Amino acid sequence: MRCMINYARHQAGLSELADSNALDRSAEDKSRDVLGCDSFSHFACGREFTYWMRETGFLAAPCWHVGENLAWGTGSYGSVGSIFRALMRSPTHRENILGDYGQIGIDMRVGDLEGHGPSHVWTQHFGSHCEEPRPESLP
Repeated sequence: MRCMINYARHQAGLSELADSNALDRSAEDKSRDVLGCDSFSHFACGREFTYWMRETGFLAAPCWHVGENLAWGTGSYGSVGSIFRALMRSPTHRENILGDYGQIGIDMRVGDLEGHGPSHVWTQHFGSHCEEPRPESLP
């Protein structure tokens, strides 16, 4: 998934997103919430979407910018290719993928979701801190 996102960014003339351990952990915790609370929502388990980003320390910086993509599917509809295509066809999800972010964290968990199983739940957490250089277009 990271390769596909960075390839899409490259095709759009944007720089790659750096891996972030904090955002990887927050995406993992969010995927667990979605499955654990059986709630496909940015507010799974009654938590705001930034909850796990805050818990992993990503939001400890005085200035930050973040976004979240969630997706799920069963069988081949849960595959990386199928999920990536669906996200890129959605204007708001595409905006995050091609957005003004410098870092990314991704997780995928498999479990029962809303009576469908096994479901592949994908979480993408995007972020930047104000003190880090903003992504620039490639030459």
